[in-house]
Order: sequence, then C-alpha cells, then structure tokens
Amino acid sequence: MLNIKAARACSLASIAAVLLGSVSLSGLALAQNAAVTNSTATTSNTANTNTFGRAHRAVDPGVRGGDPGAGGPLTGLNTVEQAYFSAAKGTFEEVETVPDGGLGPRFNADGCAVCHSQPQTGGTSPATNPQVAIAQRDHNVVPPFISANGPVREARFVRNPDGTPDGGVHDLFVITGRADAQGCKIQQPNFAAALAARNVIFRIPTPTFGLGLVENVPESGLRAALAANGQQKRSLGISGRFNTNGNDGTITRFGWKAQNKSLLIFSGEAYNVEMGVTNNNFPNERETDPNCQLNPTPESPNPLTPPAPSSGSPAADYQSDIELFAGFMRFLAAPTPAGSTAAPAATSSTTTTVASASANVASVLPSASGASTTSATSTTSTTATVARGQQVFANIGCQACHIPSLTTGKSPTAALNNVTFQPLSDFAVHDMGIGLADGVSQGGANGREFRTAPLWGVGQRIFFLHDGRTNDLYQAIEQHAGQGSEANQVIQNFNLLSLDDAQAVLNYLRSL
Repeated sequence: MLNIKAARACSLASIAAVLLGSVSLSGLALAQNAAVTNSTATTSNTANTNTFGRAHRAVDPGVRGGDPGAGGPLTGLNTVEQAYFSAAKGTFEEVETVPDGGLGPRFNADGCAVCHSQPQTGGTSPATNPQVAIAQRDHNVVPPFISANGPVREARFVRNPDGTPDGGVHDLFVITGRADAQGCKIQQPNFAAALAARNVIFRIPTPTFGLGLVENVPESGLRAALAANGQQKRSLGISGRFNTNGNDGTITRFGWKAQNKSLLIFSGEAYNVEMGVTNNNFPNERETDPNCQLNPTPESPNPLTPPAPSSGSPAADYQSDIELFAGFMRFLAAPTPAGSTAAPAATSSTTTTVASASANVASVLPSASGASTTSATSTTSTTATVARGQQVFANIGCQACHIPSLTTGKSPTAALNNVTFQPLSDFAVHDMGIGLADGVSQGGANGREFRTAPLWGVGQRIFFLHDGRTNDLYQAIEQHAGQGSEANQVIQNFNLLSLDDAQAVLNYLRSL
C-alpha cells in the first residue's frame, strides 16, 4: 500500500487542481493503484479522529429546522387534481382495523402515514418510533431491534430453515389478542433466534416525495443519465446498472433495490406486506391459518358506489385504497431545499448550526464567507458555505451516482409534463460492497446492490442507509466504503478533503 502521507499529499494536489481548474471527475482518480482501504477502517471513525489522522472530523449539523418544505401537492395542479390529492392524502393517513380495512393477520404498522411521516406525511421514519406503541397496544412483544428512539423497521429473513434463499418480509406483529380478531392465535416470528443466527436484515421506509416526477422520467432519459461521463465514472470505479421488470424488460425504480415498476405496484405490495391488507394487486392473504382469515378478499376492492359522505373528489370516490395511495404519491411535490443555490429564495432566512473546521489541513477551495478555518467554536452555515459544499460534492465524484437533475416526459397532468427536477439519484443499482450487503436479492438486484438513494430532502431525514443503522450523516457517507464497493474512490476523495471542505459538504446535504 502506498505510504499514507505521500498518497494524501498527491491526492490533495490532484483534488486542488480539479477544484481550482476544470471540474472533471476524471481528474479525481486518485491513487488508483493503491489498495482500497478496508471497510472497517473507513467506518470506524470516532467523533474526534478519522481514518487519515485528523484531530477532528466534520460534524453532521443535524436535522434542519424551519419550514419542512415537503408534504404538499405539486405546483400547477388544477382544481379537480387538488381535490383528488386531498382525498388521496386522507386515505394515506387512515389507520386500519381488522374488520374495517383488513389489518393483518401479520403487519408492521396500521397505516401508511404511521411510518411515512418525517418531516410531513409522505416522508420517512419519525424521531419516535410508533411501532413500540403499536406492539404494546396489541399485546405483542417489542422485537429486540425496535426501540422508541430508533427507526421504523421491517425485518427480512435471509435464508429459509433449509438454507435456501428467503429474502421476504416477516412482519413484526400479529392480530392475536385484539378484540376485533377473535379466534386468531398465531405467534410473532422468533426474531431473537433470527438475530442470533445472523439471519435477519432490516429496511426503513423510503420517502415518497416527488415520486410522480420519478415515475414519469422516460427510460431514454434514465439510460442517458447513467451513460453520461462514462470515462470519468470508470476512473472512479463506478458502474451501476438498472433493475428491470422480468416480463417487459423496462426499468424498475421504486424501493431500496429499485424492485418495483410503478407507484401502483409499490402501493399494492406495501398494503399487503406492511399492513396485511389484500387488494386488487395482491388479492391473497399471506397468512395461511384459516382462523385468521377473517374477511372476504380482496379486502380493499374498487368501490362500485360512492362513500357517504363523499370525499370531495368524484374520481377518488370510485377508486380503491391502493389507487389513492399511488395517486397521493404521484401528486406529492418534491422536497424543497432550504439553503442550496438551487433555491436562492430560501437561503436568506435559513441557517444551519455546524461545527467549525480546523486549520491544520489545507483547504482545496478558497475560504468561503461564513466558513472559518481557525475558529474552534461553532459557526453558522451561509449560502456561500452551502454553495461551496455543493461544488465539492460534485468534484469529488458524488454526482457520478447522485446525478443532479432529470426531466419528465409527456404527461396528461400538466404539473408532471416535461418538468426538470433535482432528485440527486440515477435510480440505478450499484454494488455497495460487503459493508452494506444484506444478502437479499430483489428482481435483478443482488445482495450487494442498492438503488442510489435520492438525496432531495436529506436535510430533514433522521435515519440513514437502508437499515437505519446510523443517524449521523457523516457516518452514512463513510459507510459507503467497504470491500468491493463502487464508492470506495469517492469516499477516499472525501476523506482527503480539508475539514472546511468536508464540513461544507455536510452543510450542503443538510440544506437539501
């Protein structure tokens, strides 16, 4: 392995040349012939020392305050579409019971918005995990990997008892003991044994903001974005590919492994898997005990008569729950950044408290307004530091996967028609190495591949990575590195930044 100091000095010089000259990712193929730092070295940083011996490291500013900038409808919806969005949101926020909705027999939560609530309806896991209260209410044992201040989680078993691949969701809770589920006596899975056997992995809820825009990007647009800057990506060790539908070969783009083709499929599967509610897409109960099959199926069909009272949307009155879930997500606006240069109107009133960087590592950019290289006290990020972080984020290679923008195709909905938006994702799956591998395959994505997580709205997320293993954005970045990961060179570039530049990257991400 190259001497660390020599590699670091050469790498910093290369980065400086790129940042102060051209903005070419190909110039960032730093120390390519050096052995990749192993996964434990890049993820075991303490609060005070990082892999390259810095006295301090950049600090996650934490969840940003202010206006959530999320949860509302797309701009440009007409009156009819707005009424539909409002009705669909109401259905998304409903809490299900066994007779009225079809909850169970096995479930992880009793409503979509129970899990998708941070920072607003449609988001991700909230600060206080509602699954603890659900378990206590329904006489279930709280699984050992669920805590009040931890993320909402679903559990998947990697293998069946005979050693064959499993990968399916094993719901946390059962309806046994509920007053509306007389006769059902099934038991929760033995999660303690699965943990002891290292046979369980976790997933947390993905945010649903802006997904109508994502759904409407043409395949040609996605493929062109993935193919762009091919030489630069190869120099960084980044490839990636799309997960695709096994029947028609088209790109699938929803879920942690991009395993679902459409928002309707995504909704139907989640209703059945997460809440146990059968529907037109998934009409059969997953639990085979006849004593727990308490309702006719599907439990959520298309209504043939309107409800009383009406929802206020004639279209919504004749649609099933999964169609309304999909409609809500389809019309849900993208999250609005609070302090990035992409949203200049918001930068003047939004601040983020951050820890200052040390001057003992040279910066690769001129000092930005509001960023101190000498102060040992906390400071406040400004438009300049956020813009600086956005530039560094791009130049060290993050935008090779977290691409800045995509454009939708033609749509009968004007608010979705030919719209350019900034999800910061290529929606492809990438090999993330053994450090993040979960051993579960979904569609064409194997046990080490994950979809590039869209970073819009990341400023208000609490838990990170597919299993919610950390609430520290810095650690989430570091854990992209590991044996075999496509992100290793980019994370090495991040680790070679000055503290000011690394801090600016975190400030930028928390502004989104």
